[in-house]
Amino acid sequence: MIAILMLALPLVFSGCGKVGDEDPFLSFRSRKARLCGNWTVTHFTSEILKKENNISTNIVTTVEGDSWKQVITIPSSDSTRTLSGKIAKDAGQEEGAYTFTFDKNGNAKMVYKYEFDEDQSSEDDDQSTILRTEVSEEMIGKWEFVGGIDNDYKNKERISFIIESQKTTTKEWEIISSDDEGGATLPHLLSSSTISDSYANGEMSIIYQIVELRNKEIKLHQDINTFHLRSNNSSAEAYQTIGFENITMEPRK
Repeated sequence: MIAILMLALPLVFSGCGKVGDEDPFLSFRSRKARLCGNWTVTHFTSEILKKENNISTNIVTTVEGDSWKQVITIPSSDSTRTLSGKIAKDAGQEEGAYTFTFDKNGNAKMVYKYEFDEDQSSEDDDQSTILRTEVSEEMIGKWEFVGGIDNDYKNKERISFIIESQKTTTKEWEIISSDDEGGATLPHLLSSSTISDSYANGEMSIIYQIVELRNKEIKLHQDINTFHLRSNNSSAEAYQTIGFENITMEPRK
């Protein structure tokens, strides 16, 4: 009886053991069961080197809870620009709107909403002028585990987010406040633009390495090396991005 039980144990726990570097040694839930659900991004770090028209720009973005920050540096000119903001919240939600959803049927969705302010005021002005930028990104598609590759990756150590549609909306507001006591705040919409793309199945995907997969926490890593080209009848935009992203998520409340 003991021998039969010992032979059965590897079958019971197959696929439930340690795969990612920070995975639990043993889990009674499958990797799919641990991944599926609604997740809120609690920590995010990316460092991207963007090369465009012989100019390199280094962009470091961090998210800590609801805090959002981006530092943009042009190494050739020693120019640095720091943007500070926050993750936006949808009405009635306590957590910020930076989320991933993976369901058992293979559907996936990512929502990323953030905003930041830049002070446009002059020392001679008797009022303050703030430029507020609001960005909303959404990706919808499918997900699946990726098989192992020799000694580089284990089976199900990576996940593919196969994007079927992607939409980014950017709004810029001018917010003017009088320095007088009780002065009114006057927000004015300066611009609003939306870029929407649709892709054939398998045409566009993101591969994440699963560093840690637990019931209460997921850590993902992505290496980035892409070439972008967007053109229309009157202009064209082409640039390369090289870098990485690290994402930590917890179950959405």
